[in-house]
Amino acid sequence: MQIAVASNIHGNLPALASILSKIEKLKENGRDIKKLYILGVFGFMPYPKEVFEMIKGSDGLIIPVRGKYDHLIARWGDMDEREKEDLKEDLPDFAIEMIEWNWQTLNHEGRSWIRNDVPAFIPEKFGENEFFFVYGDPFNPINGEIHPKRSSTYYEQFLAPFKKFEVFVVAGREPFVAETKYGRLVCPGSAGLQPIRGTKPTFAVIDTRTTDVAMFEFEFSKSDVEERIKEAGLPDQIKELLYHGYL
Repeated sequence: MQIAVASNIHGNLPALASILSKIEKLKENGRDIKKLYILGVFGFMPYPKEVFEMIKGSDGLIIPVRGKYDHLIARWGDMDEREKEDLKEDLPDFAIEMIEWNWQTLNHEGRSWIRNDVPAFIPEKFGENEFFFVYGDPFNPINGEIHPKRSSTYYEQFLAPFKKFEVFVVAGREPFVAETKYGRLVCPGSAGLQPIRGTKPTFAVIDTRTTDVAMFEFEFSKSDVEERIKEAGLPDQIKELLYHGYL
């Protein structure tokens, strides 16, 4: 059995649809992919309600895990003005505007779903192998990020408390696999928004028996997303992120 994993969907419906289409083609070519795990559902892209409806209607095929912005969206309605003001120390104004816009756009059903039905982490057992799915640093799920191209000692500080898991799956800006004495850490890269200039959207497929990992690139129509950004009246910075990323 195999599973697919994508991270940082950012409410990007065309990206999610493209991943599902790519998965169907991989299945036609012999890959036994049973589930798609999404690490980080909402964020900067303009289709939160449609992404929610697609995941909710997938009959368990798509399994979401809360990301950084999901945590903030889930809490937005309960934050007082001081908490919202404190966010400005960590986030630019347009990001805070997007958190509020997502919260409003999702309406009661979507807000209830992200608050009550989307977990911060998921442990899974596939045969003899145990997997742990989490957005980033499990001890700092909102602001913690696990970075690529670091020493094995760096990764082991995150995996050491979770020694029973053979595979630890996290979100991140670019795809990588890190081998440690505790297990394998897998990051599928960013799917709905490419933070690093020149990178492409990616997702991973993991064999649950062998824990082998394959990375796949895919495409989605940025022009369609741009048109929706304009229709929704979102900040100009969102279009810049779509085409140019953060870095």
